[in-house]
Amino acid sequence: MSSRFFYQRFIQTVLTLVLLSMVVFGLARLSGDPVLIMAPPEATEAQLEQMRADYGLDRPLPVQYWRFVSRVAQGDFGMSIKWNVPAVDIVIERFPATLLLATTSMIFGLLLALPVGIISAVKRDTWVDNFGKIVALTGQSMPTFWFGILLILVFAVYARMLPTSGYGTIYHLILPSITLGGFVAASIMRVTRSAMLDALESDYIRTARSKGVAEWRVIMVHAFKNGAIPILTITALQAATILRGAVVTETVFVWPGIGKIAVDAVYARDFPLVQASVLAMGGVFLVINLLVDFIYVYLDPRISYLKK
Repeated sequence: MSSRFFYQRFIQTVLTLVLLSMVVFGLARLSGDPVLIMAPPEATEAQLEQMRADYGLDRPLPVQYWRFVSRVAQGDFGMSIKWNVPAVDIVIERFPATLLLATTSMIFGLLLALPVGIISAVKRDTWVDNFGKIVALTGQSMPTFWFGILLILVFAVYARMLPTSGYGTIYHLILPSITLGGFVAASIMRVTRSAMLDALESDYIRTARSKGVAEWRVIMVHAFKNGAIPILTITALQAATILRGAVVTETVFVWPGIGKIAVDAVYARDFPLVQASVLAMGGVFLVINLLVDFIYVYLDPRISYLKK
């Protein structure tokens, strides 16, 4: 991997993060004036203006943005308006819960998607393949929140096997992980099947079979390795989907992660906390994509994003 490629992708990631900060900064201010929520009902206009001045909300937006990015560069995301503690402390406190949910969801999704996708490709046009395609289409058709509520009704309300919401035990983790993992599994499953079909029809697969290579080795070593790049691509994209879906899933299951706190912050017009939580999720997404690009080059050195 050339140093030029590394620096180019790193600079692109930083510029994307700066652009994201502008978007988040602008959108957060569309929710209204947070002073109207914080101030008591009997507050006078002079008191409201004083509160705006205290939080720097009376200054022009470019000045507010410059002040925001200057502080962020030093690790200061400001004080949460609702909780009156550093916003970054809240994000750090909630991040392990989101990471735990995202990790278990992705593991569940991969454990479901890869075997079904590979078997569907190997058993092409059989009932197994048709069943796999139906599972994938069903998974992609169901909205995350609807699937989550359905699981709550079946396994928590009627069967009373699992808790409806909360955090702390493995039982609280099962339904949110299935909700998020089931959605990402559908996309990964379809791409895995397609990638394996292309690989299994390649000349090198026919050559391997003609040499008497064991069928399991042909499938898992030769075909799967060469089909790994599109699978890796969709897996990385689904990692972003998990972060986005975590906002909905954490809200449905009252999971105390970054997504849940971001929703609460939007309702409270808590600008610093909205910005800190969204930038944290965006930063994780960009880092994942950066790592995937490096893995691309490792798996296939012919890939190059550099302009000649």
